[in-house]
Amino acid sequence: MIKFRAQTFPATAILFLSVLACVLPGQTASLPAPTADTVLLATIVAETFSAVIQETANAALPLIESTPALPPPAETPTPEASASGSMLTKRDDGTTFFVDQRAQYEVTVPSGWLALRVNEQEYLEAWTLAEASDPAIQRSLTAIQNQDPDQSRLFALDTQDGHIQGGFVTNVNFFWSEQDGISLDNDADLKEAAASLPNAILGLEVLTTELSQTASGIPIGIITSTWRAATADAIEVTIFQKQVYIKVSAGTLVITLSTTDELKDTVTPAFDGMIETFAISN
Repeated sequence: MIKFRAQTFPATAILFLSVLACVLPGQTASLPAPTADTVLLATIVAETFSAVIQETANAALPLIESTPALPPPAETPTPEASASGSMLTKRDDGTTFFVDQRAQYEVTVPSGWLALRVNEQEYLEAWTLAEASDPAIQRSLTAIQNQDPDQSRLFALDTQDGHIQGGFVTNVNFFWSEQDGISLDNDADLKEAAASLPNAILGLEVLTTELSQTASGIPIGIITSTWRAATADAIEVTIFQKQVYIKVSAGTLVITLSTTDELKDTVTPAFDGMIETFAISN
């Protein structure tokens, strides 16, 4: 039996959600509707594990038609190492190759997305980019600044033309909990995680839960959800979120796409393609 405890997730992760959504977890529906001013809501994983989840019998993982993977990495300049135990390599084709040496995985972020680690060199340089003239990007960069790099391993902001809507920045967050794990042998843990999401964000509706695997055979759990929120520009948007749960060498990695309902069909294929590049490293 494997136990998972929500309280073992760091309190800072829960506070991060509170700041971004402007609503405290666990409050009643009498509160105002949540906002999405900086729109990096992926750390709701802090609320996704129940106090105790039991591992049950194994179940075969369904196969899905894989999304074409991004091109294999090309030879590039020396990667930028991080004190938190990761390396980031910006490639000539516009993609970014990320290696997490602590959690022992690697992944390629597609072109058009700004990949950032908390307070690393690429984060500091991001403030000088033309994209940073947009107040929405500035808010997102500010939100990243004070996150714990031991849990928030990587952020990716969609900086492509037309992909910031009403102040909402489409983003991907890599959140790692070293202590806790999730069983993907069957869907019991995944459903338990999905059932707790509406407690984290007022009005959230879980759309789907699914066990699957990548084309290379890595088991994954997928939860999709949606809710209404107001941006810092006082514009209401429907947020679509896709969370991918992966067991790594220690604990669980949750890779979360947060976008608008209007953009989900445009950006989800790129996110799925990124997941197909995911590999367990030594």
